[in-house]
Amino acid sequence: MLKGKKRDVLILDDVWKEISIEEVGIPKPTVMDGCKLVLTTRSMEVAPSKGCEEIKVEPLSEMEAFDLFLNKVGSKLLDIPTLQSTLKQTVKQCDGLPLAIVTLASTMKGECDVHIWENALNELKACIASVENMVEKVLERLKFSYDRLRDPKIKHCFLYCALYPEDFAIDKEELIEHWIVEGFIDEL
Repeated sequence: MLKGKKRDVLILDDVWKEISIEEVGIPKPTVMDGCKLVLTTRSMEVAPSKGCEEIKVEPLSEMEAFDLFLNKVGSKLLDIPTLQSTLKQTVKQCDGLPLAIVTLASTMKGECDVHIWENALNELKACIASVENMVEKVLERLKFSYDRLRDPKIKHCFLYCALYPEDFAIDKEELIEHWIVEGFIDEL
């Protein structure tokens, strides 16, 4: 179907493994046909050919990462002097990955106890100490945040969202209705 198309753009988002675009049925884009292929990935090994133009998106700087974290977790934590070093070390463990930072911040939001933060930092370090692969790094950080969810019903609600395809627009009211039917939450 794509062979007859002219001046189209095909976007393959968040590709995790090497693929052969020909095997998938995508003709190799050429200057003559005007078609473009955009592939986003966390791994440069995934690119289908060395002739691709590579645009590397760098992780957030330490300052950008910390600002994002504070924006999500709340800057009032900076009012606790004994917590500042632990906060910075915790954010540093996220390697500048926005998803990991936001997820971590949401699981620790409202927590002001220095000991709980230090324990969380130690747990996070232990989770990622042996991880080498970028995909595994992201998944380990998400798993850490999931494991910190205290209420089993919230864990069920979170996992229920995994049933939807990536980037799917989830209707909030419909989702809540499903959670009620499943018994995750009581009727509102």
